[in-house]
Amino acid sequence: MTAPDPGPLTGLLRRSAFAERVEHARRRSALPWEPWPPAAAAPGDDTGSALWNLLHLGRRPDRRLAPALAERLTALGLADDAGGPGRWEVTAFRGLLAARDRPAEGGEPGTGNVYVGEDSLRFVDTILRARPTGRALDVGCGSGITTCALALGCAEVTGADLQQDCLDATALTAALNGLDDRVHTWHGDFFRDHTPDAPFNCVVANLPYAPVPPALRYSAAGDGGPDGLDLNRRLLRRAAGLLDPRDGLLITRFQSLGDASGPLLLPDIEAFAKEAGHDVTVVADGRTVPEVRAALTALHARRHNPELTSAQVLDIVDDHMRRFEQPHYFACGMISRSGGTGEVTFTDLSAPLTLDDTLTAVGGAPDDAAPAAVRLYRGRALDLPDGFWELGTADDVAVTEQRLPALLAALRGAGPAGATGRDLAAEVFADRFEADPLRSRALLVTTELMAGCLADEGLVEGGTAR
Repeated sequence: MTAPDPGPLTGLLRRSAFAERVEHARRRSALPWEPWPPAAAAPGDDTGSALWNLLHLGRRPDRRLAPALAERLTALGLADDAGGPGRWEVTAFRGLLAARDRPAEGGEPGTGNVYVGEDSLRFVDTILRARPTGRALDVGCGSGITTCALALGCAEVTGADLQQDCLDATALTAALNGLDDRVHTWHGDFFRDHTPDAPFNCVVANLPYAPVPPALRYSAAGDGGPDGLDLNRRLLRRAAGLLDPRDGLLITRFQSLGDASGPLLLPDIEAFAKEAGHDVTVVADGRTVPEVRAALTALHARRHNPELTSAQVLDIVDDHMRRFEQPHYFACGMISRSGGTGEVTFTDLSAPLTLDDTLTAVGGAPDDAAPAAVRLYRGRALDLPDGFWELGTADDVAVTEQRLPALLAALRGAGPAGATGRDLAAEVFADRFEADPLRSRALLVTTELMAGCLADEGLVEGGTAR
């Protein structure tokens, strides 16, 4: 594929602080992992403001751009022939630009073929921490932001994807970052058709991981098979043959059902580590309950199954998830290095208190305990699990704080027997669950978070067994 030529655009975006504008919007919105943070249009008639409004916000510039620049934007698909928003929109993270396709007319943001989510940004950080070098492969390159994170330290990077839209996005992302001399793309079914001519020093992948019932149609960008782990298992089976045994590095981001011992994928990771002689670190930076993942899956499945109502889709996904009998759903990063003994270390950074622990009210807490718990809650709400903001809103975060007196009253009313966080959410937010059974499941996340803050401030006691 011929690489797009951004001409002077790369320099213009750099000089006009495009990436800095995105990060500023991210800080102001207090959403550290949001790829498209809410932002106002930039005032002024300078080129930088016009590019920000057009490429990030999808607004037609107030002033006409220079003819040569307008022509370049149109050629790249960043503007249409009339100077309005084009095929692609652009964001940034850690100084790297990333392109994704705009949704069809009337579609919700982020419903194009190219995925950029909170997990994408967390994965960029994992890659940057690992500092890979040499020859690298990005399996399922998507927007190309992870491909470009690799290219900061690697001399040669291949971005592989089954979808041509993703390869187009990766090529544009690489060009906008000035890294197109290090990045090339490969189109096809990686697991079936890709045969490398030499081992790679690094392989990275943030593969589809949504557990999808066979009865539902779903986007290929998210479908991970029945338990969500099909593609990750296939990668682990192939990884040893892809990597240089002397200095091989495998970096992945995955989500997985699991229990107290960890994600369901851990046994497959252990088998890979033993075969490849790798030492592996797996870190869970988020955890929620399967019902929340079910709601997310149902939310994205609705447009692919228009013959079904939202309630029907949700029922199908719920029934499917219950069959696995797993209490948790983890979000994890993994770094695996060659030259080890096959040791796998799993670290769970998620809160020890779960939604299903029994909580009891504690009497005699100091007067400032509740305000202190609220301060903890506000801080921790900045780092909610992957996908929360696809399902929930700032109002879900706020209403949990607003109804704290009702949560505490419900706990006191439960007496010595106590109540689970799930019971409390059902009682205190009954109106919200009735109004929107799907999206209201975001309140299960915020209730669990608030319960943990109350426990930390001595207002409740709860078991920590998982």
